[in-house]
Amino acid sequence: MSKQIAKSLEKIPLRLLLLVPFVLQIFAAVGLTGYLSLQNGQKAVNDLASQLQREISSRIDQHLDSYLKTPRAINQINVDAVRLGLLNLGDIKKTGHYFWKQMQAFEDVGYISYVLTTGEYTGAGRWMEGKGVTIDEVSADTKWKNYTYATDSQGNRTEVVFTSDYKPLTESWYTDTVRAGKPIWSQVFPWSDVPDILSISVSYPIYDYAKKLKGVLSVDFRLTGIGDFLRNLAVTPSAKIFILERNGLVLASSSPEKPYKMVNGKAQRLNVLESKDPLIRATADYLRKHFGSFNEIQNSQQLEFMLDGKRQFVRVTPWRDELGLDWLVAIAVPESDFMAQINANTRTTILLCLGALAIATVLGIYTSRWISRPLLRLSQASQAIASGQLDRQVKVEGVSELRILARSFNQMAKQLRDSFVALQKTNAELETRVEQRTAQFKKAVQAAMKAASESATAKQAAEVANRAKGEFLANISHELRTPLNSVIGYANILMNDRALSPQQAKRAKIIQRSGTYLLTLISDILDFSKAEASKLELEPTDFHLPSFLEEICGIFEMRAQEKKLLFQCQMTGDIPTGVRADEKRLRQVLINLLGNAVKFTDKGQILLKVSEIGTNYRSNFIPHKQIRFEVVDTGVGISPSHLETIFQPFEQVGDRDRKRGGTGLGLAISKQLLELMGSQLQVSSQLQQGSTFWFDLALPVVEIALETQPKGRIKGYQGKPRRILVVGDRQENRSLLLSLLKPLGFEVMMAKNGEQGLTIARQLKPNLILTDIMMSVKTGLTMTREIREIPEIKDVPIIAISASLIEMMEETCLRAGCNAFLSKPIDQQQLLSLLKEYLHLEWIYEGEY
Repeated sequence: MSKQIAKSLEKIPLRLLLLVPFVLQIFAAVGLTGYLSLQNGQKAVNDLASQLQREISSRIDQHLDSYLKTPRAINQINVDAVRLGLLNLGDIKKTGHYFWKQMQAFEDVGYISYVLTTGEYTGAGRWMEGKGVTIDEVSADTKWKNYTYATDSQGNRTEVVFTSDYKPLTESWYTDTVRAGKPIWSQVFPWSDVPDILSISVSYPIYDYAKKLKGVLSVDFRLTGIGDFLRNLAVTPSAKIFILERNGLVLASSSPEKPYKMVNGKAQRLNVLESKDPLIRATADYLRKHFGSFNEIQNSQQLEFMLDGKRQFVRVTPWRDELGLDWLVAIAVPESDFMAQINANTRTTILLCLGALAIATVLGIYTSRWISRPLLRLSQASQAIASGQLDRQVKVEGVSELRILARSFNQMAKQLRDSFVALQKTNAELETRVEQRTAQFKKAVQAAMKAASESATAKQAAEVANRAKGEFLANISHELRTPLNSVIGYANILMNDRALSPQQAKRAKIIQRSGTYLLTLISDILDFSKAEASKLELEPTDFHLPSFLEEICGIFEMRAQEKKLLFQCQMTGDIPTGVRADEKRLRQVLINLLGNAVKFTDKGQILLKVSEIGTNYRSNFIPHKQIRFEVVDTGVGISPSHLETIFQPFEQVGDRDRKRGGTGLGLAISKQLLELMGSQLQVSSQLQQGSTFWFDLALPVVEIALETQPKGRIKGYQGKPRRILVVGDRQENRSLLLSLLKPLGFEVMMAKNGEQGLTIARQLKPNLILTDIMMSVKTGLTMTREIREIPEIKDVPIIAISASLIEMMEETCLRAGCNAFLSKPIDQQQLLSLLKEYLHLEWIYEGEY
């Protein structure tokens, strides 16, 4: 075999033998180098793409941090200027000019403004086309309208170019900042006249040294510079960078696409999933599907996906700041942007291989010829020497050239990335009437008592007097409770009216307090009458004792402050949380004692002390605790001669002005109530030094949870509207219920008597009926009985309302078919509680949506 090869080689010319191996070696070396270069290039693409995206993302983060510090820095500068006294927010004109100058220094700022809690407002900004920087003002000088002034080159106002009814105190940038109590960003918004410009506001609340709110500073900042920055970033030719909010709305991108779209002639912000740029849209869709939601992206992620069969590198990074901005920065780079250079290098390598092959062939031909010639001469010389020409010298050349050629070949191979006068008059009239009726009552009672003591035969006359007294008290109760229903009801409505000035609210509070005081006088007289007739009864319930005491202390702490007295409430020892007692009567006793303490104390302090005394014991398997209630004051005190008489009915001590402040029944009723509870009211006093009233109660201890505090004022209810029929013969009572119910969303229908109410109930089928009892034509009870006989409305809830004595009327109403009973004056909370129960309502409170 080797011999055959050797024979075959003998036939090959020397030039070809030198040329072919040389050319094959060069081709193999260049080809292998190109292949390895391609493989290493593809591996380097991932590292290069990741490194490039990290660097770009870091640059974007730095730019956002720096860029969005500007509006916050402006607010901080202005806040510091206010605190240092360099900027007086009360001077509207100078402050507006100061903002104008700041606008000259910051081109990306769209508007700088502030509003005081008084409603005074000024701002400067670029918002009117062709007007440059204008100054806005809302103040008494502008009659509380917004005046927009054009300015000259020095910032001086030249003319009014625009007016509007702008109310800054109702704007979200003010209300949201006040609610947050700290600097916050607004939502991103496009300018109405130039939708290409997206802006964001940062607002800063200003407080005085007493932590009282003075106003809010705000800076509107244009985000246009972010898009310009992204477009100027040198990434790759096809790379796309975009910044979006967590809701998917685009903030800025390196694409020339506008950040909004026109819908029905109005600009709407662009959702990234609706972008016309295919790479941005596909990247956002991939991120949403991969994470499930933009909100789930919590840290930087390096990802890749296929788009039209081509690999795309993606890096998404959350960007946040300390005021609550939370954006996403996404960088998408097609692999082809990196492979383009590698593919170009590959093509260059192939071309170089072909060129090298051609050149090598030519050079081989010449080299072989160059090498063969010396060999030929060597051969000729050898033949000459063989022929006897011994003096021929052959210089063998080529070894050095081959080394040079090899080095030349080796050298050649090596070249290879921030949101009431009438009500007061009525009240005065009511007070006069109560005083008159109270005087009549005193005379009647005293006459009856005198007649009873004169002769035993006057028993029948006394019984007649008692009946007359009962009828008289019932008439007083009904006659006074009916107008008090309107007085207290409308006073409560006025107190809840946010439009009232502080002075008007104070007057409404006085009316409500006076009406409640009259109601207390009426209740005292009725309770005394019941006590005389031995009809006072206790109704024990389980209640939360600490909350009960806090409520009472809250009432008298305010009264004491009005007289500049110190009020203290102390609970010592192991006071139980839950107890069983008549909460209403215990409250009545404590209010009487504390009311007297405030009334007869002009300076010093009042103390309500509740303490555990003695040892615990059990009765009927229920644990009991002995609790002492003490009311201590530093008032005028009681002389020893009056200590025994103060518990008698209509007995009062003190000067004439203080005697006019009550009926003289409070201590008498409190004493009888405590005797019903198994206790005694005791007193110790020193004239001009103060008094101490106390009593001890053995209270059963029970388990009870603290009731949830109300969420606030009710403003409506959930679900479809409910219809309520109000039946009553007095216009003022119907109007009061209408004023209470209609603002809450109820549909209110009204009827003047039971006959009319029955007709309306049949026709309109209300969800609930509120009816008075005593009416002409047809009474509320008669109407109720007839409704219960009509199949289609027999189940409608009916709530009876009456000014008559509760014990005498409630049971009658329930027997007639009423579901519940309300006494006049109407307790608004009790009414709302019954409406919730019988209409199955879920209330909506202020602050809820």
